[in-house]
Amino acid sequence: MLRSKPRSLLIGLAAAAAMLGTTQATATASEAPASKDASAAYWSCTVPRGYTYNHVMNTTTCSTSGISLLYHVMKPKTGLWACTVPRGFTYTASHPTTACSTRELSTLYLLRKT
Repeated sequence: MLRSKPRSLLIGLAAAAAMLGTTQATATASEAPASKDASAAYWSCTVPRGYTYNHVMNTTTCSTSGISLLYHVMKPKTGLWACTVPRGFTYTASHPTTACSTRELSTLYLLRKT
């Protein structure tokens, strides 16, 4: 059975949400995770200052005018593979990935505190 791209995308997002146990973003740009564990990761429509992310996916939750990105956000720490290198960190290794972009090949960095 042939499916349209939007329908296939929605099915894929629904499956991802089911695997995560949630159907919408649990945090916004201005709020950090409610967990007492500072290393807890969460899904957000933006990446707050001082945080990084290690995965993105398309969503309609973050935009009223179509599809936008949802980021898997966490505090940076040594030994974390991340899509960005935040201030105060460098990286010791890198490798190509599709986790950091929904459109093209990008890079994951192994972080180390400077």
